[in-house]
Amino acid sequence: MIMNRLSQSLALLILTASCFTGCTGQLSKSAAPAPTQPPERHNVRLELDQPAISLKQWRMDGSHMTSVNGKLLLDDQPVSNGILQASNTKKDIITGEDGSFRLTVDQSLLTNTTLQVKSLDKATVSGNSLSANMAKDVLAAATSVSVHYPIRVKKVEDDPGDSSKVKVHGQIVAGVNDVVSFFQVDKYRIGGVVKDSEGKPVQNAVVWFDRDEGEGFGKSTPTDENGNYSIFYLPEDEETNITVVLGTTKYTLPEGKVFRMPENTSVEINIMLPGEGTVIDDKPPTLVAVTSPGAMYTGVLAGLNVPEGTPYTVTIPDKEGNFVVTVAKQIWEKKPAFFETKVSKFVQQGKLTWGDTLPPDFVQPGVEDPKVVTPI
Repeated sequence: MIMNRLSQSLALLILTASCFTGCTGQLSKSAAPAPTQPPERHNVRLELDQPAISLKQWRMDGSHMTSVNGKLLLDDQPVSNGILQASNTKKDIITGEDGSFRLTVDQSLLTNTTLQVKSLDKATVSGNSLSANMAKDVLAAATSVSVHYPIRVKKVEDDPGDSSKVKVHGQIVAGVNDVVSFFQVDKYRIGGVVKDSEGKPVQNAVVWFDRDEGEGFGKSTPTDENGNYSIFYLPEDEETNITVVLGTTKYTLPEGKVFRMPENTSVEINIMLPGEGTVIDDKPPTLVAVTSPGAMYTGVLAGLNVPEGTPYTVTIPDKEGNFVVTVAKQIWEKKPAFFETKVSKFVQQGKLTWGDTLPPDFVQPGVEDPKVVTPI
């Protein structure tokens, strides 16, 4: 009996040892693999010899067009036969054997043009095709060229009304003999409502304004579901024909009748179409005209390129390009760049003029506006 117990114990020990041996083998099979090395990063340089160009007026002889030279390099070696593309054109720009390329720039347009690598299908470096990692890094490269007026900071002084702020006196500098269209009244608005003889809004009618023999400033937007239309025009004190076109039908004023447009103001003209015929009675309630507030302003403005929500104010540049930015001292001490933009905006209330302070959110740069204008 003692021998049987010894045999059982021995068998149990052998079984246990076998289990440990098997467990050890399984652990060795599932051991974590050696860590892989991250892919090699490559130094890519997409360079332009003139990343910033002064804006100049359009010239009939084409002298406002210029060329900017650049290079595409990978680990200091030229990338040849790479295809680049600028954001303002679909034309391919191909790099030469030395990685060089040429970008044509219109200096008369206030813009920031982005340049990116479009394709490397036929590209080589030192005669060899690019590896997948090389191509990935090169395709991520981008640069830009900015066309804008230089900005000069003429004076910085404490804000007399708030010691925590400064007044930065700047100037948008135009080229010699160039005329800058700074922010000012450009057009006025004619708007109103077109209704039928029962007083219901008429949709998809177009209101035409023209002088004798078809000359004039064109047609309105089609009326919406509420009968509203609008058109912007150059202010001139003159006699004007009014025509409403609805489908194939034209409604006009009585023969020999014209409407006299007032100068330097917007106008609200409400029109009721006749139930019969095509002649619009030229008196209330079928034709009601009153002056209205507001004007379309267009022109160049400048602002600070600061994070969204940063408070500051800026004035409308005068005819010499002078403007004033009022901003916290701690913001100005960080040396922010300026941006420039050409704004077209209908201002409903009040009149704006050079030197007026604009509301905080009035001046915002567009996607392709120059945003890194370093003061000279």
